Amino acid sequence: MGLAIVAAGRQMKRPRRTGVVLAIPLTALLIFAVLLGFALVRMSKVENDIRMDAEQNMLWVMHQSESAARRLIEATMRAELGEADADEISLRLDLLRSRFALLQDGPQHRFVEDLGLQVELTTLQEVLEKFVSLEPGFSPADARSLRHALDPYPGFFARAANQTMIREWDDLGGRLQTSRDQLRQIIASLVGIMATGAILVLTLFLALRQSRQRTELLQRERDFSGLLISSSGEGIMAVDTKGRCTIWNPAMAEMTGQTAEQVIGRKLLDIAGFFDIAPVRDAVAMSLAGQTSSLALQPYFRETAADPLHVDLRVSPMRNNDSVVGAIIFMHDASDRHAAKQKEAETRARLEHLVAERTRELDDALIRERSAADLYRNFAGMISHQFRTPLAVADSALQRLIRRRVQMDAAEIETRANGARNAIAGLTRLVESTLDAARLQAGEVGARRVPCDLSEILHSAVAQHRVASPGTRITSIINRKTDTRALCDPAHIEQVLDNLLSNAVKYAPPDNEVSAALHNDQANVFCDITNAGGPIPENERAHLFDPNFRGANSVGVPGTGVGLFIARSLARMQGGEVSLLQDEGSVTFRLALPRIEG
Repeated sequence: MGLAIVAAGRQMKRPRRTGVVLAIPLTALLIFAVLLGFALVRMSKVENDIRMDAEQNMLWVMHQSESAARRLIEATMRAELGEADADEISLRLDLLRSRFALLQDGPQHRFVEDLGLQVELTTLQEVLEKFVSLEPGFSPADARSLRHALDPYPGFFARAANQTMIREWDDLGGRLQTSRDQLRQIIASLVGIMATGAILVLTLFLALRQSRQRTELLQRERDFSGLLISSSGEGIMAVDTKGRCTIWNPAMAEMTGQTAEQVIGRKLLDIAGFFDIAPVRDAVAMSLAGQTSSLALQPYFRETAADPLHVDLRVSPMRNNDSVVGAIIFMHDASDRHAAKQKEAETRARLEHLVAERTRELDDALIRERSAADLYRNFAGMISHQFRTPLAVADSALQRLIRRRVQMDAAEIETRANGARNAIAGLTRLVESTLDAARLQAGEVGARRVPCDLSEILHSAVAQHRVASPGTRITSIINRKTDTRALCDPAHIEQVLDNLLSNAVKYAPPDNEVSAALHNDQANVFCDITNAGGPIPENERAHLFDPNFRGANSVGVPGTGVGLFIARSLARMQGGEVSLLQDEGSVTFRLALPRIEG
């Protein structure tokens, strides 16, 4: 992080120093170009000034014209003496005429005009044009006449030659003076060029020296950065703006199982599917947009390992001054932290489960304590309610034994005595079951469930109530195909059936039948006890199994209102249930117990 801050600071300061350093050589280069251009222009002008053009050499033209005129005059003089003929004079006349034509053409014509000789030259040309050709029989007198006409020509050309020479000397002096001035300027420009060249050379030397120093510094920083990247225990990779991998350190290769040679230059999506999942893809896109993002505990599945790595990612943009040139990804193996977190979560869940179990145990203990308190408070009512039937059976058997002791034979006495004993034995079992129920509610003992045949328990309970209530018809309905084997506590279930039968007999209309039917489904064995009593009001059904609750039809009927409460409590201890099934014209209480096979 410190290196990144220093590099950022250097990047911020570098533009100012670079601008100052570049201003000097750029200024010198501009001056160099201006001076060099100026020197070239001046040298070109000097070259033009000192150049002698053939068409401008008027002195030679004037001299040749004067010579041609003098030779023509000389030829006419010899013609007067008879030493020259007409052909020679015609030749000399043509030469002079050609010189006039040359003076009337182009730059020579302009030069003659500048000297002010154009009028005189035109006059001489008109005179010369009179002698276009010599007439046949050219005589010495004609020659004399021609000589007199040509007398002004040599003087004219001599004057023109003098004026031309003076004019050219004046022009040459002016050009030489101008050339000297221009040469001085060229020399000054060359001195300036040399000075600016020296500045450029010095600047170039300093720039090369500074560039070498910066190259060495950059190389050292690059080597140091490479050393940091290669020696880092954290996986480091970088991508360019097109998503191609540019850096892949050894720690990354160790975590992923792919070497740098395998991934450099490839796109992230082609390296591993991990980089194509939405969180990683979005994080890289955000970094290329200039934002830093982090991801925690991302699973990385390797081809050579069954269990994934869990890694933390930090994705940051790589900048060059103000532009983003790529993204750098730091990947840290957080599998240990993930395992610790998982273990912590499991420990927390286990503790929460233990706390919940302990809370349930405490709630159950509280419920059992309250139930035990309710049972103890209603113990007298339960005794009077639950013990009445076996006591009535024993009392009835003993009364008959007393009344008919004389008429009874030994077999009948034995039968009556056995009935009384069975009732007392049932009373004993009832006392034990009541105590067991109290202990269960108090949490002192657990429910004892064993395989039982519910039909046998039902036959015993029905037989007792037939003896105790001879005026009520009690029938049991058991299909031979019914599986009557259940998982329960026989003493508790006998007490449940006794309570339900007692309740059905008690509230059945006179001369009506009470039935007990056994049937089963795949999971439970059912015992439905039905009487023909009137329907129970809807407002009483919700409180029917509450302790000490008695309905409106219980007026004049002895009881304490705990029979159904005890029946349901004992049934639920066995994993069963007691519920009300009310149809038109009858009332049915159903006992449900789990089957052995179920």
